Amino acid sequence: MQDERVSYPNLVTESRKREKKALDMFAELVKYPSVATRDHATILECASCVEDQLRKFGYSVRQFPTGGSPVVFAERNVGAPKTLLFYQHYDVQPEDPIESWSVPPWQLTVKGERFYGRGANDDKGPYVANLIGMSLIEDMLGQLPVNVKFVVEGEEETGSEHLPEFAIPNGNLLKADGAVFEALVVNPGSSSEIMTGAKGCAYFELSAEGTPQFPRTDAHSGFGGAIPNAAWRLIWALASLKNAEENILIEGFRDMVKEPSPEDLAALDNTHRSLEKVFADEYGVARTILDRKGLDLKRAVYLEPCVSVCGFESGYNGPGSKTITPARARAKVDFRLVPDLTEEKVEALLRSHLERRGFSDIQVRRIDRGYDPAKTPISNPFVQLVHRAATEIASPAPVDLIPMSWGSGPLYLLTPHAPCCIMVSDSDLQTNTHAPDENWILTSMCNSMAFVALVAERMAAT
Repeated sequence: MQDERVSYPNLVTESRKREKKALDMFAELVKYPSVATRDHATILECASCVEDQLRKFGYSVRQFPTGGSPVVFAERNVGAPKTLLFYQHYDVQPEDPIESWSVPPWQLTVKGERFYGRGANDDKGPYVANLIGMSLIEDMLGQLPVNVKFVVEGEEETGSEHLPEFAIPNGNLLKADGAVFEALVVNPGSSSEIMTGAKGCAYFELSAEGTPQFPRTDAHSGFGGAIPNAAWRLIWALASLKNAEENILIEGFRDMVKEPSPEDLAALDNTHRSLEKVFADEYGVARTILDRKGLDLKRAVYLEPCVSVCGFESGYNGPGSKTITPARARAKVDFRLVPDLTEEKVEALLRSHLERRGFSDIQVRRIDRGYDPAKTPISNPFVQLVHRAATEIASPAPVDLIPMSWGSGPLYLLTPHAPCCIMVSDSDLQTNTHAPDENWILTSMCNSMAFVALVAERMAAT
């Protein structure tokens, strides 16, 4: 029988008593402009603040230096049969444009039912909610029902470039029976999505430039019949990657794509959100590519790889005319990856394709570290536990199970060691994540505390 002390309504009541504590902890963190590409001293100070907060809650904590921001690892091993892992990050997006903020970005501000400051929703606020949620269930039961681990990195907003330096040699520290990726948010009566994977991402710059293949400098367009045009050359190379029917033409590419399982397709088919409406409302797109609809559209978004030209630069783009044959052209291209494609495989295939198609003069440079795809089966017991609990709370609103996110992240470093859940609530679309006046509604923060506490208790009971 469910312990009435840890029913969701009681957990919410207790979480609201801890609202001030959560805001005080966020206030300690938000004062650090912890943008990973800026002052490294500020990053170190923020990491130390995270370490101090975890120690105050009884965790054994250690900082792992990397070539960039340190990773903070914390653990409380109470000898329980099950272990719950939280992935968080203490770095944040820049505050630009500062003039668009109505409140100071590096200071806690509470207005009405929301609290403001950079990181309120991504990810300093959720980190605080998860930490206090574990304290909440410990207080109500007299002890933690599960062992708890926190991995808090400082470069998520710039691609987690150095996280592998911690994660790969320390896989034993990441072992758990379930992992929460940033937050578990469910609000009574509001729909939510639980994603159990994330697409990978490989990002490249392709360029046509340099003698003797191309001119030393832009030439008169009257010589267009004699001097190679870098823009045309790069356009033709890009056109060789994909045809008008959206088929990726790189040899061997499709051979490495693992076909979606019937289980995944059935889960997508049962989701309630209309992607057609989302794209029409948010982007004004009246028709999707190839007129995809329903399951066909969901499959393309969530379960299929894609390649995108993200930017193109060449020649003259100022006012009026300038008749030239461009000497150089550059394009930014990204690949969204699904199992079993990886960054390394895609780079090798791309280079081989260009060589085979006669584009050996096109230079390829991989930009930054990307992500490999990651996936936890939706039938995993931890995933099912989270889904059942969320469904009970959200009812009658739906909670959809989605096999993979359309976005990317460092999930691939966690899934070899723990089944993972990413959760998104549709109930609050005004958080301004990554934008000026970033905020989180106080009820969602308290509900998040209560929900992770409930998940921990139910993990222990299974």
